[in-house]
Parts: sequence; C-alpha cells; structure tokens
Amino acid sequence: MLLKTLKGRHYLLLVMVPVFLVLLWIKAFISPVSLTYGQNQMPLYRLLESVTGGSVTAMNIIGCILLILMSLLVVRLNEKYNFIRQRTDLPAFIFALIATGTVSLYGMHPSLLASFLLFFAIDGIFAIYHGSRTLAKSFEVGLFVGLAAISYLFAFVFIFWFWIALAFLGYFRIREILAGLIGYLVPIFIVVSFYYLKDELGVFIDTIKGLVNYEFKAEYSFIQMMYWGIILGFVLLSSAFMVKVVEEKKISSRKYFIILFVFFLTAVTSFFLFSGAGTELYFLVLIPITFIISHYFVQSRYSWVGELLFAIFIGAGILIHFLG
Repeated sequence: MLLKTLKGRHYLLLVMVPVFLVLLWIKAFISPVSLTYGQNQMPLYRLLESVTGGSVTAMNIIGCILLILMSLLVVRLNEKYNFIRQRTDLPAFIFALIATGTVSLYGMHPSLLASFLLFFAIDGIFAIYHGSRTLAKSFEVGLFVGLAAISYLFAFVFIFWFWIALAFLGYFRIREILAGLIGYLVPIFIVVSFYYLKDELGVFIDTIKGLVNYEFKAEYSFIQMMYWGIILGFVLLSSAFMVKVVEEKKISSRKYFIILFVFFLTAVTSFFLFSGAGTELYFLVLIPITFIISHYFVQSRYSWVGELLFAIFIGAGILIHFLG
C-alpha cells in the first residue's frame, strides 16, 4: 500500500522530503570531510569556496540545499512537461533516496554543483521541443553546460549530449548549434580572459592537467557495491518497462526519455574515458535515474510485486547509511 499511497499528490511529502534528505545526509554535518582535499578545482567551484571561506561545513550546507532544490525541481519538471503522464510527488522522494545512497559522497563536490546547473540545461532542451524561442533556449542550454564545465571539468562532454538531443528533437540546425556553442563558450571565455589578464593562465592550464591526469583510486565495501547493483537493476527493469509501453506514449514523452537516457550514458561514458573521473559522477546521473525509476513505479499497475520492489528500493536506500 505504500507505493499506492506515495505515487499520488501529497504536498506534505514535498515538506517531508527535505527533512528526510537532511537526516540521510546528517554525516556531512556531524563529521564533515572535504571531498576535494588536496586538489585544485575549476574556477566556479573555487569561487564558491572563497565565498564560504573554505569552510567544509558551509560547503556541505550549500550542497544539501542544492540537493533539496533538485528534489523539488524534478517534480516541477514533470509537471511542466508531463512525460510521466501523471502528476506525482514521488520523484522527489526517489531522488532523495538515490542522491544520498553513496556514503563516500556525503558532502559538497564540484560534480554536485555541475549536476544542479545541468538540470536547467535539461529543462531548456525540453523547452526547445515546443519550438518557441529555440535560439534563446539553445543559448541557455549551452550556457548552463559551460557553467557546469567551469565548475566540474568533466561536465564539458555534455555539449555533445546537447547536440545529440537537438538531433532527436529535430532541431539539429546550424543556427541552434551555433547558439548553443556560443552560450557554452561564453563562461569559458570569461574564465580564460580573467586568468590571462591576471597573467595566471598557466595556473588554469595546470589545474585542468591535474584534474585530467589524476588517477582515481578508491575501494568500496561489498554493501556499497551491492547497493549500486540494486540501483542498476532498477534502472534496467525500468528501462525494459519503458520499452514495453513506449508505443502508448506521446511522441514528446518518448523523446524526453531518450534524451534523459542519453544524458545518463554520457555520464557513464565519462567514467571510462577519463582516469580523473570517479564516483562523483554519481551526482550527474541523479536526474535521469530518478525519472527512469519514477516512471516505472508510477506507471506500473498496482500489484504486490510493485509494492515488494518499492519496499526493497526504500529498504536498500535506508540500510546503506547503516551498513555502507
């Protein structure tokens, strides 16, 4: 009955999700640890560190606020474009569980800031499909991808996702491509110009080299890997369900989910392409995974199987904090 109850409209859930998210992420405040210690970071993230005076706790508070905002924004995005075909607050709850499911990521990281910025790029891509202000929206998408890239280096690959999305939407035209490319280059140009005028361009280049050449090494508990396996299992199950019902969907909904899936594949591909990219890419896949899994739980017919799977999903998301 839990799934049947939560997949409706419950404004109280939108109030409880931020509290729930804070409780799941409480370790970031009790025992704050810098996730970027000893590494130079991209300019926009460094600016944020300067504003907070380098306080790990303050940065983690900002990170938690970003997660809360994103949990609410995923609900807004579905209401705006209705690609799950039901108004539901369940994506906020699912996002909170998934977002806190990697115990090594209790805290602020450049990829979390990039994920927040890329959310608005996704919103802009969906808006392009409606055909109004396509040039302005293309510029906005490129701008947000560019801002994400100067926050977290490996987010630069999402410019390719943008071009692929344009092709799926039928707007792979020179003017939209150029508008997006200009938007993408604007923040990068400003950053390069700033470092050049300060005669510190070499510092910026060294930062990029350091991030690219960094060899990510980490060991994870069996429980953590098992949790990721459960999430992957739900992604595969939800994707198979989506393929099964794709003919019942509006053309726009199909395109939106394809774009989200390509977004997911772009982040996963980055993990294998760049040695410096590691677990933090988990933050970048939060949005597509949330919608893919939410679609399954909301659209699948009510049955004891669905309730059991939902209970497993919730149980795994909570237990990882005690066993991971």
